[in-house]
Formats: sequence, C-alpha cells, structure tokens
Amino acid sequence: MKRLFLTVAVLFSCLAAFGQRDIISMDWDVIKEIVEEDPDDVRELVSRLCLPTLDTTLTYNDRIIAFYGQSLLSDNREAALVNEMSKLFSKEDYVNALAKAKEALAINPLNLRALDRAGSCIASLIESGDTSYSRDDAKLYFNRAMRIYNTIAMTGLGDEEYPFCVTSVADEYEFMQNYLDLYEYESQALVGKCDVFKLKETSQYYSDKEIYFDATRPLEVLAKALGE
Repeated sequence: MKRLFLTVAVLFSCLAAFGQRDIISMDWDVIKEIVEEDPDDVRELVSRLCLPTLDTTLTYNDRIIAFYGQSLLSDNREAALVNEMSKLFSKEDYVNALAKAKEALAINPLNLRALDRAGSCIASLIESGDTSYSRDDAKLYFNRAMRIYNTIAMTGLGDEEYPFCVTSVADEYEFMQNYLDLYEYESQALVGKCDVFKLKETSQYYSDKEIYFDATRPLEVLAKALGE
C-alpha cells in the first residue's frame, strides 16, 4: 500500500485549476502500473468506494485509481451480462434485469450502467407494489453511481484539451444523461482518441455545444475484442 500511495503522490500531483474548477489529469499508463504492482490495494479502494456510507477519507486520487483500475481488473468480463440486463430492462422485466445487474456488479461493482439499472429496477418494482425492496435499497446503487459520476467529472472539462475520461461508451451516455442532463445530440464522431458529441441542447450543468470524452480505454477494449 505504501508504494501505491507514493506512486500516486508523484504521478497524480498534477492537480491544477482550469476555468472555474480543478481537474486531475488521468494517465492510463499510471493506472496500469498501479494495477500490475498492487492489484489488492486497488481492490481495497474499490471496496471502500462501494461502502453504503461514503468513506470520507477517500481522496479523488483514490477514487480515480478505484474506478479506472477496476475496469482493468474486470477487463470487460461483465459486458455480456450488462447487455442482457439492458434488453430485459427495456422489456420492463425488472426482476430478471435486476438479477443480471447484480451478476454484472459481482464482476465489476463499479459498472455505471449496471448500477443505474439496478437502482431503477428496484424503484420500478416498488412503484408496482413490490414490498420486498425499500427506497434505501435503490439508493445504495444510485449513491455509488453518483460517486463515480463525480469522479469522472474530476478528470476533465469536456472540451478538446481536457476531455472527460471514461471506461466504456456506455459511461459516456450515462454521464451525459444522469449527471449533466444532456439527452439530445446531433452527431457523434471519433476524433483521434476522443468520442465527440455535437449537442442539440445544453443544460444548466453543461453549456458548451460539444462534449469530448477520452475514449482510450473503450478503443482498447474494442481492439482486443476484434483481435487486433
């Protein structure tokens, strides 16, 4: 653990003010090195990030290591389950969608789409009269997702120079819709290693007409799936 924090102190010391707030530049090479050298310490950070009550001793550096490190540890193995979950959710089969979400989260407890759908399934089941769940059960998933949204937000500004860093294309949509209240876009294009959306409408949380995401990890996952 000591080596991990020493590495972080040196390599994540780039906290700097841009615009109206601070960001922390995300370096995948650093995350990969940490995961390779101290995978158990990364898992410990993930466990702390997942606690029902927020661990206020976790720094944003810790959160970044947990979220982006977990994507390397799980290596997209939950993807098929998330796809099944999404299909069931679209059919309003909330019981089975929730079961698939839980299976996916057992592999990657920080998968944003699974967290959002798990909470939404429980909320829908409660609304339908199911008394086996409470609103607190849904909040467990929504609160964990919000911690991740806040973490993604710390990695950029959403412009070309400082894009938001994500672990999957699904992260981009979840972040835009559930964190920035952005639902409508005119186009989506890959520009270099960034996924760029030209927005139809802005929101009170994001006022630019374009939003950039660092797609380094999604592109890496795609290349691996294609055997490149």
